[in-house]
Amino acid sequence: MHYDEFPHEVEIVQKHKVSDGAGGFKTEWSPVDTIEAFVDTPTSKERLLAHQVQNPLDRFMYYPYRTDLKSDMRLRFEGEIYALAGRPEDQGGQHEIMRVALKLVTE
Repeated sequence: MHYDEFPHEVEIVQKHKVSDGAGGFKTEWSPVDTIEAFVDTPTSKERLLAHQVQNPLDRFMYYPYRTDLKSDMRLRFEGEIYALAGRPEDQGGQHEIMRVALKLVTE
């Protein structure tokens, strides 16, 4: 059986100003890119430690190396929206796999 390292599809969205049709503007989340990733649920211990330092997290996302994910972006995965809960990290420093903590957005 072949295991796919990045079995999930995640949509990257970012706020953009768009015309409201009445001479003003409104902001909307618009797709920027779609990436292959592995979205994982942290262990109970990882969640507890994150809450102790007041940086709650709901998921970890692993994805192929890239440096263009920014804190003002959101990720859409399985109908839910996540914000970056930390800075993306280069796993092992080899420019191969990145990891970032995600926080569920309920707004």
